[in-house]
Amino acid sequence: MFTKPIATIEIRNRPFYIPAVLSFMDSIVAGHKHHDYSRYNRMRFVVGEVLKARIKNAYPQGEGTLFVDLNIHNHVFEVAIRDKGVPTWADFSYQKERIAETDDDFRNYVLDMYVDSIGTEMLGHDGQRIYIRQRILNPLEFVPPPPYEPTEVLDTNLSIRAVETEQDAIEAIRCIYSEYGYSYSYERMYYVDSLLQMIRNGELMSFLAVNEHGQTAGHFALTFSELFPEMPEMSTVVTRREFRGLGLFGKFMEHCLTVARQKGLRAVMGQPVAFHPMSQKAFLKAGFTATSLLLSYLPAELESEYNSGDRLDLCAAVKLLDTDARSTVYPPQELCGFISKMYDRLGLSYSLGQTVPAEGPSLVRIEDNTVMHMKRIVVSEAGEDLKPLLGDAVTDAIRRKHEMIELFLPLHTPCCEDAYRIAKEQGFVLSGVMPGSKDVEYLVMQLLLKVDRRYDQLVLVGEFEELKDDIVRLTKEDAL
Repeated sequence: MFTKPIATIEIRNRPFYIPAVLSFMDSIVAGHKHHDYSRYNRMRFVVGEVLKARIKNAYPQGEGTLFVDLNIHNHVFEVAIRDKGVPTWADFSYQKERIAETDDDFRNYVLDMYVDSIGTEMLGHDGQRIYIRQRILNPLEFVPPPPYEPTEVLDTNLSIRAVETEQDAIEAIRCIYSEYGYSYSYERMYYVDSLLQMIRNGELMSFLAVNEHGQTAGHFALTFSELFPEMPEMSTVVTRREFRGLGLFGKFMEHCLTVARQKGLRAVMGQPVAFHPMSQKAFLKAGFTATSLLLSYLPAELESEYNSGDRLDLCAAVKLLDTDARSTVYPPQELCGFISKMYDRLGLSYSLGQTVPAEGPSLVRIEDNTVMHMKRIVVSEAGEDLKPLLGDAVTDAIRRKHEMIELFLPLHTPCCEDAYRIAKEQGFVLSGVMPGSKDVEYLVMQLLLKVDRRYDQLVLVGEFEELKDDIVRLTKEDAL
């Protein structure tokens, strides 16, 4: 993600280096006149606290070396602390009910609120990396529109156009606001400058449906991520209430697939709600394959017509566009039939490789999302240390009062069998597969920390219902 490294500072594990690192950061940011210094100062405080904790804990037996990397990508500033010291996950956990009682809980709560994200990556032989990220460009704030009031539809001759101008971006934000208020989990969608910057940098393709009188009927997007190369997600789909019943969702999907083919993308992913059969049918009709069930995925605070006070369940579906695509995957033995069935439906040419035991150190990335009340763990390589790493991550999630942990295991590497076994021992349960992206295929698992897996409450059709039955069968076999 961070393709513009600024500098790397090498220090010893001594507290007196902290002011020098912060001063160097100040000199870098001072050269960018458009930065929001209030946001930067909050980040500066967090960096100082994280660096202080890491200097204290990394090398308890003596001296060691730490590296501080300064990176920038678009308007996001990242400071990362790398070292080969003692791994840690829980330095920054807190209990909300205790923040008025203990200094540590209050400090860690403040750290979490002050920056956009803090995460940890396990780098194998290269040690570990703690990153702090903050969007520090002074934004053009979006002023919320007045309460939603139905308007008269002047015509239903709708066309789709890409979001390109500032006014287009405002219309897109108004659409998102009309459905989600300010609860949509991707905060950058609410800033005009940020939305346009993501579009220019290829992180997002945003579209509006507009009638001949210039009324906006809806919005949708293709969003790109590092996790799924060449497989964007169809997301942020909103149809204004006055324009519902016109088949806009199908038109949105058709347009996404057309654009994706024109760009030579490998596949497209979608996430229909797990109790909205019409959207599931639309994906299946368009040739998507049901691949995962993402239970209790969206937080209860989400403001939408689907929310009923509980976390929302989603499905995942993939449509392969590259008919020449091939994959070699290494599924756990007990899942070979399940995965072969899914890949056959997807139309992806594949071969099953021979699994091998996990060896050496693991490569793991862990991200905490306080808005979503969840932790995401992405395993790139599973090694001998995966069991304690997952155990510590689960403990940290419980301390943070997270409600769900999402785990991605590398189906494209021979160590997936061991990783799957270890994950099951830690309480993770199969959710499905995320195939279709270039060079990476993932086995998806979840650990729900607040609620049970409510399969009986899902409203599914077709392949999604069959996927649920397969997962329930495999999960029950695990429990025997």
